[in-house]
Amino acid sequence: MSSDTDISDPRSTGRARVPRLPVTIQPVSRDNWEAVIALRVDPDQADHLASNLYSLAEAYVEPNCQPRAIVAGRTVIGFVMYEYIASNQAFNIPRFMIDADWQGRGYGRASLRAIIGGLKAERPEAGITISLMPYNTHARRLYARMGFVDTGTQFYGEDVLRFP
Repeated sequence: MSSDTDISDPRSTGRARVPRLPVTIQPVSRDNWEAVIALRVDPDQADHLASNLYSLAEAYVEPNCQPRAIVAGRTVIGFVMYEYIASNQAFNIPRFMIDADWQGRGYGRASLRAIIGGLKAERPEAGITISLMPYNTHARRLYARMGFVDTGTQFYGEDVLRFP
């Protein structure tokens, strides 16, 4: 999965944020797993999601979970994990994060566009859900800009949003 660098992230100043490096979504491998677990969010975001180490352990015991490194140029800047749920005919994204040092530069939006594009290429008919803590307003705003709509349901205390 990849994305061009023409993706902007509108800010309150009216200026667009455009990533300077191309974004790709790559399998977590022997070469990048340590960089994935070293990623961090701001301390005020830390209670919004599980650690990447926990997510990799979960993927190990839940083979349906697909952990992926988000890479800008050659640098691991984020992490996503998704799964296809056949009974819902939808992909679910239980984990998505961009490292604190890379936030606010348009990489969140570029990454989501690459993820959505890759999932839709794999199964065009499938919906995509993503979940977040109800108080995570920054993520909610980003997901809404990308076209996700609140389903009005919760799963393990997290709000579930759906992409058409």
